[in-house]
Amino acid sequence: MRVYIGCFGSGLGHATRMLEIARELDARGAELEFSSSGEVAALIESKGYRCNKIPLADVRYSDAGEFLVKDTILDSPAILGRTMKQFASELRNIGRFAPDAVLSDSALPTTIAGKLLRIPTYTVLNQLSLTSSHGRKSAPSRLFSVGMSAGMGKLWELSDRVFLPDLPPPHTISEKNLWGSGVDNTSYVGFLFSRERHEPDQAAAEFASSAKPKVFWQVSGPPMTRAAFLESALDFGARLSDEFSFVVSGGDPTGSTAPRKIGPVWYYEWCNIADVYFRACDVVVSRAGHGTIAQALVSAKPMLLVPIPKQPEQEGNADKASRLGTSVVLQQRALTPDDVRDALRSLSGGPFREKARALGDVASGSDARSAIVAALESGARRARRGPG
Repeated sequence: MRVYIGCFGSGLGHATRMLEIARELDARGAELEFSSSGEVAALIESKGYRCNKIPLADVRYSDAGEFLVKDTILDSPAILGRTMKQFASELRNIGRFAPDAVLSDSALPTTIAGKLLRIPTYTVLNQLSLTSSHGRKSAPSRLFSVGMSAGMGKLWELSDRVFLPDLPPPHTISEKNLWGSGVDNTSYVGFLFSRERHEPDQAAAEFASSAKPKVFWQVSGPPMTRAAFLESALDFGARLSDEFSFVVSGGDPTGSTAPRKIGPVWYYEWCNIADVYFRACDVVVSRAGHGTIAQALVSAKPMLLVPIPKQPEQEGNADKASRLGTSVVLQQRALTPDDVRDALRSLSGGPFREKARALGDVASGSDARSAIVAALESGARRARRGPG
């Protein structure tokens, strides 16, 4: 079986999910080829896969990491132009590779190209709606969100099936990004997360043996959103080291994987043993990306979430995780050492840990990887038999 996998090129969670599928397909002898953009493509290539590089078509962020709605709207002609270039590239790439099935993680040009080429096409998606931004919303923001949601929803329906890598109601983390979208042919398959297991290095061994509550601070998200959050991680890690042990991952997939001490804090530019820290820590501090929340819950760890400012998907994820009782949410512009200390104290206690453990038990009852791979194999068999 030959499978072509397209990953949205902003945010590493898409690649993490698809690399998990790729490992299962590898074990079954499949031939694979990827497509993506920027550092996501670099991460895929670092795992030994061929990845066709396509232009990045993403929204705009400020230097402080805030989602810029008006700038994104003004830049929409250029974004559309890059999207059309992606589509043209995917038509060529998929046509050349001639796969038996196409799998897209939030990559709309891949989905459309696969269907136009009459190949069984499946999509993994945790954001069908763009209308989840809560609080005060400007008129441009509302119009942009509603218009994009309606139009893109119909395009996602081109997929033979849309897999939602989340827990079914009432535990759905992405409920504000999924519910009410009106997209047919969808199914919840549970969290799709990395199952890799690594051995601890020196920093991880020291971290695990600490008598203080242990905090794994994982920086993630598009490159423009990481610098301010990383600065906070290193600053607060030093200030609060009297009470907590910190390890910080900078989230740069092209960075060094060797840990180094910055004051009292162990720091990785890129932590390739994150699974070790998810198991060893008492609390995870992170953005509110869907993949990180899923990994923390599967590891039964409570979370301090700091969503990317004004980013609708992350605001929705953080709000739901908080309502489920597994997380405390703080806003980036209001972060203070005292607030972080208070949140970490609360999260290290019983109620949050019990809620996280209970939801982790729910998450462990599903197998998204097997469900998606089974669909790919079924679609490939039908395609090889042909019509009738």
